[in-house]
Amino acid sequence: MPFQIREIQTDNGVEFTKALISKKAEKTIFEKALELFDIKYHRIRVATPRHNGKVERQNRQDGERFYENMRMYSLEDGRKQLAVYQRKSNNYIKTCLNMKSPNQVIQEYLGVM
Repeated sequence: MPFQIREIQTDNGVEFTKALISKKAEKTIFEKALELFDIKYHRIRVATPRHNGKVERQNRQDGERFYENMRMYSLEDGRKQLAVYQRKSNNYIKTCLNMKSPNQVIQEYLGVM
């Protein structure tokens, strides 16, 4: 991103946190990296995916548009296909962005800065 990320919100998946596994759980690499970069971290309530609705919808759309139809012949091939998909995806307009694409929003942000 061409700007500093200040806060991140995730679900309680073990790829992000071990807080639900043990009260004394060691922090994950993800949590340590957030601390290193001074990024605030929020976890949604357990069993409330609706609190992460935009992320859940994007995950579903990515699955439908890309992952379900993907045929990867090597890791490098997969990376190339993902790069093409990301370029396209970042130009799709989104209702949650007032009918703008993520690229348009970033360009507007950079224009203000």
